Amino acid sequence: MAKLHLPPLYLLLTGVLLLAISACDTTIKTDEAVISEAVEKKSNTRPANIFVVDTAKSEVTWIGAKMTGRHNGIFRIQNGELHMQEGLLVGGDIVMDVANSRSEDKTIDEASNKKLTTHLRSADFFDVKKHPTAAFEVTSVSRIDSTREKKEAPDSKITYSELRIKDPTHHITGNLTIKGETKSVTFPARVTLDSLLRAKANFNIDRTEWGLVYRSDKSLGDKTIYPEVNIGIDLVAKPVKN
Repeated sequence: MAKLHLPPLYLLLTGVLLLAISACDTTIKTDEAVISEAVEKKSNTRPANIFVVDTAKSEVTWIGAKMTGRHNGIFRIQNGELHMQEGLLVGGDIVMDVANSRSEDKTIDEASNKKLTTHLRSADFFDVKKHPTAAFEVTSVSRIDSTREKKEAPDSKITYSELRIKDPTHHITGNLTIKGETKSVTFPARVTLDSLLRAKANFNIDRTEWGLVYRSDKSLGDKTIYPEVNIGIDLVAKPVKN
């Protein structure tokens, strides 16, 4: 009996299928925030040095991914401050203007951005009529041991997004409140101080932890919106003169 050979077309179609499946993962490859229950701040002592966030030069961005692509947008910072003690970041808080959050996706037209913005502000997502702001309160900060960090580096086979923060200096932990739900998140950040205090971070969170569950069920197929949301933080803060 002749041997059965799989036709080259079959192998080609299999390869195409595998490629299509992998191509459906449109999430951002970056650091994953550690999410846990809200924690109590260790100290309420007023810091020696207070830096007020420059809201014109600071922003919080988001990127949401679905099976067929991505959308991105921005949360303007309403107000905020960062606290320093003996040259070290020890605390702070920021308030984000969710009521005026918007889509800024360059891949779609203005009308589509407006439609997406309206949907994001609805009860399906942020329900801004009930929850016009979101907040982040720093509860603890620790320096990153760069030597140890390199030894415990993640899988080198993973191709990370260019958005991932390179050479972070600190691990920041804080209570993130969205839509009335508060969770503790920990993520790496790069913090620098010269005449201004700057803090940059980029990480993913699972939006369902905050009750944002719209279309997060993967059984919805190509209508699924991934639970993972990429958050980018870029803060510039000016010292308050005593």
